[in-house]
Amino acid sequence: MLKNKILLSVLLLCGLFAACEKTPPYDVEKQQELDALIIKKYKESINLEMTVDPSGLNYEIIELGPGTDFPKDADSIVVRFEGRILGKEQVFQTISDTDSVTLKLGDAMEGWRIGMPKIKKGGRIRMIIPSALAYRNFSDPGQTTIPPFSILDYTITLVNIK
Repeated sequence: MLKNKILLSVLLLCGLFAACEKTPPYDVEKQQELDALIIKKYKESINLEMTVDPSGLNYEIIELGPGTDFPKDADSIVVRFEGRILGKEQVFQTISDTDSVTLKLGDAMEGWRIGMPKIKKGGRIRMIIPSALAYRNFSDPGQTTIPPFSILDYTITLVNIK
């Protein structure tokens, strides 16, 4: 009986210590270097040429757009898009040509806030967004299909700027 109590106490203490274990802090610089290598290797493997923003965002302007204005953080944008995890065929989210979604650019992930002002209304852009400019070491709060440290691959059409 005493052995069972001791064993139970040891197990409870182990559980307590495990529960107190902290997640190591997210090292932005280290993760950016790792993501940059993964993105470079991916682009080389499919012979893809993209512009690299100083932030680490890789992008290709497919169509600049006939509009006159570029979106700003204070603007709401109407978009259609397809999102994938880099290198995966499966789309985790799509807003098709018959639908659209409106969001305030300033509330979007950092990668979108950097990339979307590069096109005008009616424009189309492909962005490969490193994890530091997306969800970092967290999963997307509304999705269970995007794991931590994911590099995201979006193709976005800017339908309107409000």
